[in-house]
Amino acid sequence: MKQFIKHTLESAPEEAKANLEYGQKKYGMLPNLFRYMSGAPATLDAYINLSKIFNDTSFTAGEQHLIMLATSVVNKCDYCTAAHTRAAKANGISSTILNAVRKGKEVPDSRLAALVEITQKITVTRGNIEAEDLASFYEQGFAPENVMELIVGISIKTISNYINHITENVINDELQPFAVGKEVED
Repeated sequence: MKQFIKHTLESAPEEAKANLEYGQKKYGMLPNLFRYMSGAPATLDAYINLSKIFNDTSFTAGEQHLIMLATSVVNKCDYCTAAHTRAAKANGISSTILNAVRKGKEVPDSRLAALVEITQKITVTRGNIEAEDLASFYEQGFAPENVMELIVGISIKTISNYINHITENVINDELQPFAVGKEVED
């Protein structure tokens, strides 16, 4: 059986090298996810471009990472759970909120709780949510347009969560403090 290759900057196909350099510069490390995706340069390109599009949504950077964390928790992706815990924390989301999302507990902020809840319901039901789910989301000041933006974030994580499962990706050393099962501290 053929194995997935975790490429380096040197071994990756030429078409993927610019995106690998981008990832290394952006994250201060070369994410293992990018190293696997680089074997199929179009996949890495799609992931990075969709991520850049998601960055342009109305959600704050912290909210964007909270959406991706909530999706990753539902999809049981340890790699992305660690990565988006780290990024959400770096973008102002408190450890109390992060630990609640990671453990499936109540989020102690009504607006962020609504964001996490709708994200997870859309992910679990594959978009087959109820009108009352949307109503609860809208009651926290969100709009239908936010649902569309939210789906972009879920799509990004669907790509990476599935790739991480299939490649049996392990988290980078830099993400170890945020590994599943560890308590996040401020």
